[in-house]
Amino acid sequence: MAFTIGEIFTLLRIPAIAIIIIYLILNAVYYLWYIYVVYTGRDSSCKAPLPPGTMGWPIIGESLRFITQASTFSSERFRKYKTRLFKTHIFGRPTIRIHGSENLHRVFHGENTIVESNWPESTRVLLGDVLTLSKGERHTSMRRHVSRAFTHEALEGYVNLALPVIQEAVDNWCTEDSVLAFEANRKLFFEITAVVLCGFDRSELASGQMSKTFMEFLEGFFTLPFDLPGTPYRKAKLAKKKLLAEFDVVLQRKLKLSSAEDTRDALRILMDNDQHLGIPTEGGDDASLENEMVDLFQAGFNSVSSGATTMVYHVSRSEGVLRNVRRELAENGLLSRENGLTFDRLCDCKYLTNVVKETLRISPPVGGGFRRVLKTFELEGFQIPRGWTVLYSIRDTMNFSEMYTDRNLFDPARFEPGRQEDQKGGRYEYPVFGGGSRSCIGKEFAQLVLRILLVEIARTCDIEPLNEGPVEFKNFPIPYPVNGYPVRFRKVDPADLVGKGVDFS
Repeated sequence: MAFTIGEIFTLLRIPAIAIIIIYLILNAVYYLWYIYVVYTGRDSSCKAPLPPGTMGWPIIGESLRFITQASTFSSERFRKYKTRLFKTHIFGRPTIRIHGSENLHRVFHGENTIVESNWPESTRVLLGDVLTLSKGERHTSMRRHVSRAFTHEALEGYVNLALPVIQEAVDNWCTEDSVLAFEANRKLFFEITAVVLCGFDRSELASGQMSKTFMEFLEGFFTLPFDLPGTPYRKAKLAKKKLLAEFDVVLQRKLKLSSAEDTRDALRILMDNDQHLGIPTEGGDDASLENEMVDLFQAGFNSVSSGATTMVYHVSRSEGVLRNVRRELAENGLLSRENGLTFDRLCDCKYLTNVVKETLRISPPVGGGFRRVLKTFELEGFQIPRGWTVLYSIRDTMNFSEMYTDRNLFDPARFEPGRQEDQKGGRYEYPVFGGGSRSCIGKEFAQLVLRILLVEIARTCDIEPLNEGPVEFKNFPIPYPVNGYPVRFRKVDPADLVGKGVDFS
C-alpha cells in the first residue's frame, strides 16, 4: 500500500508533536515543583528573599547532579549566582548551600539555637545513635565520653600502635615497581583505624573480607533511602549487620582481658572509662559499644586515607618538600628509625606539621556538613527558612578565600610565622576540622598518623610519579585520584642522607 506525500508528512509530524507535548509537560512539572517547594517552604514572616537557585525534579531534586558532579556542582553555582549561598533540593530536603568564614561562624556557633546537626536519612539510619549524629545534651555527654580516647596520653600510645603498621607498609611499597597510592593508603589506613581505634588484632583482618564489607557500608551513606533489593542503601544495611558481628567478636575478646593485658587502643580506653560495661553487646543495639566502634571507624578511615593520598600526590610533585622534611628531621634527630618517635617530638617538627596542614587545605577530606534550621535567620540579606537544611562547604570556603596567596599552589610555607595566611581573615578561613561544639574530635589523631606516614616516607624512600601528566581528582564522597595515582617508592638509605654530606639547603 503506497502513502501519499501528504500522509507521509502527517506521520512524521506525530512523533514531533509527541516530543513537544512531553517537553511541555516535563517543564510544567519542573516549574510546579519549584513553586511548591519555594512558596510552601519560605518563611512569610521574614521579608528577606530566598537565595538564588533551582530545585530540580520532584522528590529527587538535584541529588543525582550533586553526587555525579561532586565539587563542581557547588563551585559552578557560586560563580553563576555571584553569592556565597544558593538554594537547591538534595537527599529529599530543600537545602541552602553556603561558604565563607563569616557564614560558617554563624552556623557553627548557632548550634542548638538556630541550627542543629542533621544528616541525610540514609546516613542517620545506617549509623544510629552515635556521636556523629547526636544532638543537644546527648551530644555533650557522648562527646565527653569519646574525648577520653583522644587525650594527649592516648595519642602518645597510638604512636606505638600505628608506627609498626606504617613502617611495614612503606617497606612493602618500596619492593613494588608500581603502587596505586589511593588503594595502598586505603588498605593502610583501614588497618590503622581497625587496630588503633577499634582494637582489632592484625590477624583478625588478614582475610580482607571486613574491608569489602565496610566499603559496602560506606557506599550507602549519601544515597536516597530506597530499601529495595540491589540498591546501595539495602546493601549498606546488610553490611552494617555483618560489621556489628565482627566488632562484637573483638569486644567479647577484650572483655575477657584486663586493662594491663590489653593494648591501649581507643576501644580499650573507652571500655575502661565506661561505667556501663553491662551494655548489650549483641549486634543491632544502637546504644552498644559496637556502634561506637562503627562510628569511630567511619570517621577515622575514609577521611585520613584520602588525606594521605593527597599528601603523597603533592609531595611527589612539589620540588623541595621532601628535602625540607628530611632536613627538619635531621635537625631534630629523627631521620633514622633508630631514634624513636613520640607525639611531642612529632609536634615539634613545624615544617612537617605545615605539610600536613597544606595537604588538608588544598584538598579537605571532609567537604562540608549538614545542619537543620531550627529558627529562620538571615545570611547576606537572604533568608534561611526554618525546617530547611544548611549544607556548609569547607572546600569552597578555602577555594574562594582571598586570604591565600596562589591558593591552588601547594605551599606549606604559607603557615610559617610572618605569613600565617590561615589567620589573616576570619576565624574559619581554615575550617578543615569544622568548628564550635561539633568540631572534629579526632583532628589530632588524623594529623598524628599523617605525620608518621610522612616521616616514614622521608626516612625510607623517594616518591616517583609514573604519570607526569595532569591527574583527575573527584571529590565525592572524598577526594581521590580517578587513576589511583600510580607511583614508585624508591628506597633510599637514610644513613647516606646524613652521613655522606647530602646538602639540605
